[in-house]
Amino acid sequence: MSRTRHRRTIAEVGEFGFLARLLPRLPMTRETVVGPGHDCAVLRCGRRKLLVTVDAVVENVHFKARWSSPRQIGRRSFLVNASDIAAMGGQPRFCVVSIGVPPRYSARSLLQLEAGIVDAATASGAVVVGGNLSRSEQLFVSVTLIGDAPRRLVTRHGARPGDRVYVTGTLGDAALAVERLSGRAGAKVAPPVLRRLLEPSPRVRAGQILADKGLASAMIDVSDGLVQDLGHLCRASRVRGVIRATDVPVSVAYRRACGTERRLALSGGEDYELLCTVPARHVKHLEDVRRQLACPITCIGEITRGRGVRIVGAQGGVVYESTGGYDHFRTPTT
Repeated sequence: MSRTRHRRTIAEVGEFGFLARLLPRLPMTRETVVGPGHDCAVLRCGRRKLLVTVDAVVENVHFKARWSSPRQIGRRSFLVNASDIAAMGGQPRFCVVSIGVPPRYSARSLLQLEAGIVDAATASGAVVVGGNLSRSEQLFVSVTLIGDAPRRLVTRHGARPGDRVYVTGTLGDAALAVERLSGRAGAKVAPPVLRRLLEPSPRVRAGQILADKGLASAMIDVSDGLVQDLGHLCRASRVRGVIRATDVPVSVAYRRACGTERRLALSGGEDYELLCTVPARHVKHLEDVRRQLACPITCIGEITRGRGVRIVGAQGGVVYESTGGYDHFRTPTT
């Protein structure tokens, strides 16, 4: 009697299950300062250290064409990569772009999309130095971004028990926009909420200060959701993150739409804010330089011994304990 061996699909294995298998197999070289598993790779090039990251935005996965103008799609494809550079405390410098377009896509729209990439790069202090254009069944934009590493590298590994957990800006707006846009026809989305989804603001300046002044012991950007991304940081540092749900910052527009509900602020992605841990001895120094960050920053919890992420409510009781969040192959797409 023969048996047919079941071959597990990527959907069954999951994004992070697959990466857990793949990453240990990748070789390291003497020029690799920081390898896979962080927001950027860090490579030694002579006396210089470079940050390298790549990310893609794909139609019907990361956006719907009807939600965005071509220029916004281009800007966003660059900005989500700039957020990775920010999470390592670096400065964006050069990028190459790979674009796949259906044959029916208009040449004018493609030029506008390219202009959006160039505009965003220029505003961030970077330049587009090359790329590739190919035919595709649906629109996608993949950007590889190279940046200068800071003098003091910050990765996901440095969090220690007693550190405070901080996040820049506010959370939940992008997920709220996706939820409203994906819902019933004609659902209203407040302009500030929609703007957070379509044109995120990578916190490059804040990341540089947190790194160069030695304030952040570990850092990551919030792309997959606060709970998920804090889970990545805690796993790398082998610690537990305890978050006070009521302290998670949200915008006025979010509060008007959701009241005291923090579900989207905790588990929604696409915010591209910075999440970092700060040793208690550096908290006063952080307060002293707060205005230099060019964005708000809020203490939302602390690092303790243990593993994973714990969310506590207003009365201090545990309301959620998980490493949940977005998984490209296990979470329904937009």
